[in-house]
Order: sequence, then structure tokens, then C-alpha cells
Amino acid sequence: MNTQEILIPVPWGHISAKMYGNHCNSAVLCVHGIQDNCDTFSTLLPLLPKEYYYVCIDLPGHGHSSHFPQFVPLEFTNYLSAIKLVKDHFCWSQFVYLGHSFGGQLGTWFTALYPECIKCLIILDTMGPRDVERKNTMETVKSRIDDFHILQRRQSGRDPPVYTYDQAVDKIRSGRPSKLTDESAHILAKRSLIRVDENRFKFAYDQRLKLPFHPVMTFDQHENIINRISCPTIFVLADENCGRYSTYLKNAYEFYSTRPNMTIRTVNGNHDVHLNHPDRVFAFVSEFLKQNY
Repeated sequence: MNTQEILIPVPWGHISAKMYGNHCNSAVLCVHGIQDNCDTFSTLLPLLPKEYYYVCIDLPGHGHSSHFPQFVPLEFTNYLSAIKLVKDHFCWSQFVYLGHSFGGQLGTWFTALYPECIKCLIILDTMGPRDVERKNTMETVKSRIDDFHILQRRQSGRDPPVYTYDQAVDKIRSGRPSKLTDESAHILAKRSLIRVDENRFKFAYDQRLKLPFHPVMTFDQHENIINRISCPTIFVLADENCGRYSTYLKNAYEFYSTRPNMTIRTVNGNHDVHLNHPDRVFAFVSEFLKQNY
């Protein structure tokens, strides 16, 4: 696949994008998860239909993209706005959305908010975002404010830690809830690290990403939004994570599984199976893309 990289101008800097294929083809916007980058799709995309133009972005605060303005907490809707800016930059009237984890959560909301823009929706191993029970609203909001202030005080006047390349790759492996293969860890490291000097690196991602920022909403409120998704949608879930769909994502699973326009498939692997073992994922995604070409 031919690849190209560009910087998309936005008011706070730029969003980095990596494109695969012929720009004359129908577009697929690929959006990664928290503390990942666009290379999370680099092993999957070569296996997908060549009739599409795949545009992978680094979300703000990830990879080679600018961070959102400092000194304020991150906000879920700002990421939706960033996706809208990417869509407007390319002047797409309609496109396919492919998202993993947090990128998939953004995709469900974006599709609900702008249903006329999305031809079909592909979600890899998520069904969120998770909801907040009404009784926990006050506690959740207060903890977010307090945790943000703690993070700001801890970072004030301090240079970010630096690592050798091997130390940084080990930190990428150990800091994830799911296990990466050695190859996958090195793939993500390429855009996750900034070289400080000949032998040392620091992480590129925004430290605010360590704090939760999913919407403070009950499931009823979420349902009111995602109920508007009418386009063909497929969820490809990893079986090692399926237990969590019966806990904090139980409501979302039950909702999506009853919708006639939505398909749920399960593959063997963990949260990063699309990167670790793309051969287990691509058949479902490819078939879905061909059906909705």
C-alpha cells in the first residue's frame, strides 16, 4: 500500500495523519485508542480491501499531533470536534469510520451526532463509553477536578522523565491492560517517543490522558444519543475481554445486540488483537467493508 503523511491544521496546532491507498477511493477514517497512535492499524490495513482510502490520525495529545491547550482538563467532546475538523479538512460528504477502544467510543458518538456523514461503522473491542450512575455524579466530578489539580502540581517545574529506547518499550508493554507482542510494542514506540538525545527518549503523549474523561452521564443519557445510529455497524470483540461486557459495559452490550443494523463478532485474543494478530480480525472487517462498498 502507498503511504503518505500530512499535518492537518487545527486552531491549537495540527493533527497528524497517515494515509494508505488511492485518495480517489472511498475514505475510511481510522481512529486509535488512548495513549496509542495511528500505527496501531499498521498490521491490519494491508490485509483490508484495496478499494478504500484509509486515513489514520493521531488524536490530539498522541503520536505526532499537537496537544490540546494546557492547564485545563481533557474533554470528550473536544475529541469529537477534532474528528469533525478532520472530516471538514478532507471535504468528505460521507466516510467509513473504523475505531479501536477509545477511538471506537468516539465513533459511536460521532455517528449518532452526524449520522449523515457515516456510511458504516466498524468498532474494535469496545462498546462504551462507560456510564456513571446518577448517585455517583457528585463524587465523580469532584474526583476529576481534584485529580487534575494533583497532576498539575506534580508536573509543575519538572522535566518529563527520560528513558533508553529499551526502557521506553518495556514501559509501553507494562503500562497496558493487555499484552503486546514484541513487534507490536516496537510499532507503537515509533510514534510514541520523542528523541531527547542520541540515547534517550521521552513519551509524546499528553500526561492528562492518564486521567478519566469519559462523559459523566447515565446509561439512559448515552442511550438517548447512540439510539440514533442507523447505519450498518459491526463490533469485533476480543474474547479475553468479554467479561467486561457483562460488567460496566453490560447495558451497552445488551442495547447493541438487539439492534437489527448491528453485528457482533468475537475473535480469540486480547484488547490489542487487531495489532498483535490482524489475521484473526481482518476477515470480519473485510467482509463488512465489501458488503457496504
